[in-house]
Amino acid sequence: MLLPKQLLTLIFVCCFSLPLAAQQLLNKTVSIDVKQRPLSEVLTTISKQGNFYFSYLSTILPQDSLVSISAKNKSVKQVLDILFNGDFLYKESGNYIILLKKSSGQVYYLISGVVTDRKTGQRLPNASVYERQQLISTLTNNDGYFRLRLKDKYPTAAISVNKDLYADTSLLLTAGYDQEIAVSIAPATYQLKVVDITGHPHVEKTWLGSMFLSSRQKLTSLNIGAFLADKPYQVSLTPGLGTHGRMSGQVVNKFSVNMLGGYAAGVDGLEIGTVFNIVKNDMQHVQIAGMVNIVGGKTKGVQLAGFHNNVLDSMKGVQVAGISNITEGNMEGVQLTGAIGQVYGNIKGVSIQGIAGVTRGNTQGWQVAGALNYNGKNLDGLQLSGIANYNGKDAQGMQLAGGGNINRGVMKGLQLAAIFNYARQMDGVQIGLVNIADTVNGYSIGIINIVRRGYKKVAIFSTDVLPFNIAWKAGRSELYSILLGGAGFGENNKAWSLGYGVGKIIPFNKTLSLSTEITAQNIFLGSWERNTQIFRLQPSLNVKLSKRITLFAGPAMAIYIDDKIVPMPGYKSVDFSRHYPSFNIGNSVTSWLGWQAGISLF
Repeated sequence: MLLPKQLLTLIFVCCFSLPLAAQQLLNKTVSIDVKQRPLSEVLTTISKQGNFYFSYLSTILPQDSLVSISAKNKSVKQVLDILFNGDFLYKESGNYIILLKKSSGQVYYLISGVVTDRKTGQRLPNASVYERQQLISTLTNNDGYFRLRLKDKYPTAAISVNKDLYADTSLLLTAGYDQEIAVSIAPATYQLKVVDITGHPHVEKTWLGSMFLSSRQKLTSLNIGAFLADKPYQVSLTPGLGTHGRMSGQVVNKFSVNMLGGYAAGVDGLEIGTVFNIVKNDMQHVQIAGMVNIVGGKTKGVQLAGFHNNVLDSMKGVQVAGISNITEGNMEGVQLTGAIGQVYGNIKGVSIQGIAGVTRGNTQGWQVAGALNYNGKNLDGLQLSGIANYNGKDAQGMQLAGGGNINRGVMKGLQLAAIFNYARQMDGVQIGLVNIADTVNGYSIGIINIVRRGYKKVAIFSTDVLPFNIAWKAGRSELYSILLGGAGFGENNKAWSLGYGVGKIIPFNKTLSLSTEITAQNIFLGSWERNTQIFRLQPSLNVKLSKRITLFAGPAMAIYIDDKIVPMPGYKSVDFSRHYPSFNIGNSVTSWLGWQAGISLF
């Protein structure tokens, strides 16, 4: 029976004898006596005596060189020192002794090898091989071969191998010496993802990405798109030529300075590019470029470019460019552009464009442009432009344009334009030279008002001034516009007139109604230098005979401004009031009580 002290000694020996033995391969004793034999054969003889294996790169060890050695009962390390004259280092790993070529002050080492398909054994080209800690990457060539040059700054090398449609593979290697490895990767077994054809393309497919990103960078992004690293800074001359090399597209930087242009996975701080910046995913805080910024993901903060900004996802903040801004998702904030600004989604905020502003979704806020504004869906706010505004659906607010406004839905608010306004349904006020709407529940104020489902009449009538008159009345019965013309014939009674007015219908019942109209007529008396104006206030009683025929008649109060005009021979005298009760207002204004009577059609 073992005593407690003996038992503890036995446990200690059992626990530590194996690892202790594993660390003593170089201390094993061997005997060898050979003359002019190949080095590889000598190493095999030594390994068999010591019951272990040698590991080395064939490129650094002259295996076919002939050597002679005679050693009896010496340690493996002593024998190796005699063979290599102290030019090699030895490391133990398991049951292996690794032979390493000495290099005074060695800073770099190489990892090389071949990548193959695990099922077929076929060598795989264009597979990405990279070291995660140092962010060094390469692609396999057409024979599946790769080589990485790594810094000797970490105890291990974390090697990853990725290829599109293959499962990711990782290895952890001992660092500090050149070595060759063989890696086999298995085809991915998951189902292919459904492609969203409405989604935005990756930055690699944009015009700037196609121009400045190499095919190797695009393949690296395709192979290892899921791998991202955070770094405090990046300095680059061009994409791929900087502190992160070809791995720049997989790194999110806090601070980035790009002499000509840069490529990064993301920005979480400040990025400055003399010419351009390309960010594959999200950008946060500030991005400044002399010419162009392109961000493939979400942008939050301030984006400034001398020429063009393009955000392939959403933008929240301020976007300023000298020529063009494009946000392919939603925009929340301010978009300020020297020429043309576009938002493919919705905008909530302010869009100010030198020439044209385009929003394909909804606008909640202001659209201001020097020439044109386009909003594809609903508007809640203001559209202000020098030429024209267009809104695709309903609007609540104001459309103000130097030329014209178009609203394809319900307009609740104000449309004001110098030339024309159109709304499918107007629940507010239209002011313009020509106003057009399907339905109006407010007011259309202009020279020509056309309401497809509103008040439309053609009136043929006589007045105390001219015997033949015709008028087009259109708008709403609550307020309609009047375009009128008249003529007089016969010796000393010739005259022509054009005029405009507004009117309102007050219904009594289905048959009787009262219309009150105010008109202004220009009377032509043989010469444009001898024309005069008459203003009339004329209420009329309307009697509806049928659905499309109405008789009307009533008195009229006329006001004539006497400019001492003498008509041409054969034209009507300007003394319009001589047959009717009249009175003077001052020295040059005459008013009289006249009449009108006629028939309305439609």
